Amino acid sequence: MTKAKSLFTDSSSPKRADLLSIPGVMRASDLKLAPSSGTSAGEWKEFVLSAFRTRLSAQTIKAEPYQTEYAAKELYQALLKKTPSDREWAVLFRLFAAFYSFSSLADQLDEASLAPEVAERAAYDVLFYFVDEAYDAAKMTGSALPFAFESYIEQLRQDAGRLLGFPFEQFPAARLDIYRLLWESLFTRTEWRTAELERIAPAPGSSTVQYAAYLHQLYLLGDMEQFIAQSASAPADIFPYFLHWLQASKRSSRFIAVLRGAASLARDGLLTIENEYSRRLFVRQLIRLIEEDEASELAPLLVKELYTSLLPFSYVSLSYFLIGRGDYAEWVDLQLLIDADITDLDRAGLKSVAKEAPELALPLLHHGIRGFIAERNRSSYKKAVRFMKRMRTIYKKLKQTDEFDRWLEWILGETKRLRAFQEECRKGGLLDD
Repeated sequence: MTKAKSLFTDSSSPKRADLLSIPGVMRASDLKLAPSSGTSAGEWKEFVLSAFRTRLSAQTIKAEPYQTEYAAKELYQALLKKTPSDREWAVLFRLFAAFYSFSSLADQLDEASLAPEVAERAAYDVLFYFVDEAYDAAKMTGSALPFAFESYIEQLRQDAGRLLGFPFEQFPAARLDIYRLLWESLFTRTEWRTAELERIAPAPGSSTVQYAAYLHQLYLLGDMEQFIAQSASAPADIFPYFLHWLQASKRSSRFIAVLRGAASLARDGLLTIENEYSRRLFVRQLIRLIEEDEASELAPLLVKELYTSLLPFSYVSLSYFLIGRGDYAEWVDLQLLIDADITDLDRAGLKSVAKEAPELALPLLHHGIRGFIAERNRSSYKKAVRFMKRMRTIYKKLKQTDEFDRWLEWILGETKRLRAFQEECRKGGLLDD
């Protein structure tokens, strides 16, 4: 007998017993009779749900929460070993297994009432794993739907809507993901989507995920006017879900409409993202999509509005956007608002402003010079003098040298006790003219 074959000699081995005691780990033979193409949709559903209720109950999860991911994946793989032999039915069964594994696990997690941070660590990854599995199967299933599949698809369609509300309270992003992917790739008939739109119309007490599902149906139906109108009255915390629609609509006629909907929520919606790092990451993803779609060329005012709402995380993009469009006054206002370091602005547009609209550069130079002087060190004084000389050049260009002379006299009087600064002014030739 080989070493591999003798690893577990029989089911009574202590090691074998320990392995099978891990929540969710099971023999394929522990499952009910294998489903087949002749088994009803309800029986397929119950086949998956009963396996989870038996092997990964709420009590089991509560007792050992951090075994959940491993146990759920093992159980799912055991379910797939019972896949029907026919290829088309096998793909459909994989979809059932992934969807109802997600559904049952979400049920059990809610019942387990874990602390939010514990539930997140325990099950976040495996829930999205089931979402990916369902997506892959749905794409293959949706390419051709034989008549024999209709009752199975109808079962999934009825239960997909249940993901949006009670008893599913946790993991709203995962729930919405699997809902959206099924409606995008599988439930494609217009009459289905219209009926679903009516069924989930927002009402007092509707959750954010329900509102997002409603917007998704409007998006799928192509009713972008209503999509924009409903976005404006949506809860602010729906804002992060717009990344999905922006990605889906990239380089299509719907992109600008989705962007308009996102812009109406951006200012308050950004604050609903939990921390600064996550906000910065989100804005970076959003701006990348905008740039890839070249939306700045198609709807510049909308892009400017959105970038402004996303400050300070959109500062660099907004700065380059304004310079690129020649909006020099607004560019200067932005730098003053952000209190940008003037030494960094030469590469970011200051030279262009000084050349094209020199009078607009003066407030920024005044502000930067005052900041350097306030730092009270020789290195900063040298920087101040360098920009003072540039400012003098601009005043000469504007034929306003008297204005510069009066300002220089005032600033020297204000800083007469700062000997190092006075010395740098002298070295820089500002006191000799």
